Amino acid sequence: MSLDAYGWGPFFQRQLPGPPGAETGRVRLATARKVDVFATGRTVPVSLPRNVGAAAVGDWVLFDPKRRIASKILARRNALARNRPGHAAKRQVLAANIDVAVIVAALDRELRPRQIERYLTSVLSSGATPLIVLNKADQCPTPDAVARTLRNADPRYPVIATSVTTGEGVGALEDLLPERGTIALAGPSGAGKSSLINAMLRSEQLAIGSVRIQDNRGRHTTTRRELVVHPKGCLLMDMPGIRELYPWSSPEVVDQVFPEISRLGQACHYRDCRHQSEPGCSIRAAEQDGSIDPGRLASFLELRREQEDLQRSIAERRSGAD
Repeated sequence: MSLDAYGWGPFFQRQLPGPPGAETGRVRLATARKVDVFATGRTVPVSLPRNVGAAAVGDWVLFDPKRRIASKILARRNALARNRPGHAAKRQVLAANIDVAVIVAALDRELRPRQIERYLTSVLSSGATPLIVLNKADQCPTPDAVARTLRNADPRYPVIATSVTTGEGVGALEDLLPERGTIALAGPSGAGKSSLINAMLRSEQLAIGSVRIQDNRGRHTTTRRELVVHPKGCLLMDMPGIRELYPWSSPEVVDQVFPEISRLGQACHYRDCRHQSEPGCSIRAAEQDGSIDPGRLASFLELRREQEDLQRSIAERRSGAD
């Protein structure tokens, strides 16, 4: 296959030429100091020296084909990232150069809309197009009703109920995927991301794990991110489950995730209203008259505070560096 089949385009072409004799490849697997890349007509294991930096799945690298050593990681078109847990401001790239992010939740347990909102915040920050999948529909008595509730909360994004067991919704999901592009499947452990990819590939290419019986949570079978080729030509990326996602984003993107709430905030009496107990707060007034879902409002306020704190930490780190 040519590099075009793996997502090569003008953005990356403009970053060439590299060192004499260097080849270009796209990272399909990555560990701390090694990557496996899609190159023209083959896959190649490549060492990643420390001075080159850290690569994420989906990155493009230049490498010496004889020594199999990377010399450069090309600039990313975009990245799905989070704030590394336990750090005030440390960015961790989860996936690079993606076009669509499929947020996968499972219907064999109580749905967590607040978790989906966190993933939406990360996806919109990356610039990728979000798509929501409610997997394991065969284990829920009312999958269509649950999907309808999510659509009513925010009709901007497609919501599809799927079941690998019955095949429900898998074809509808594939119809929404671009023929050329990179699609990352993200969501909590045990949501069935690997099983869903295998169903779309029509093969058991990715390892499948069980879930704990007592709480239906996954055992983190997917411990590495991996890029695979779908028969229609797009690339699918399986990602490890994340129980608590802290988006690497901004308050402005949080406003995009909750447009109906942020619009109300523009009518608050004080321009710097924190939407707590200030007089003339339009958002609190809407909460009291029942026009805003309390859970959705709490999620908005929490995410906005997190992103304000994150931006403050980033600014402090930059000023300290200066």
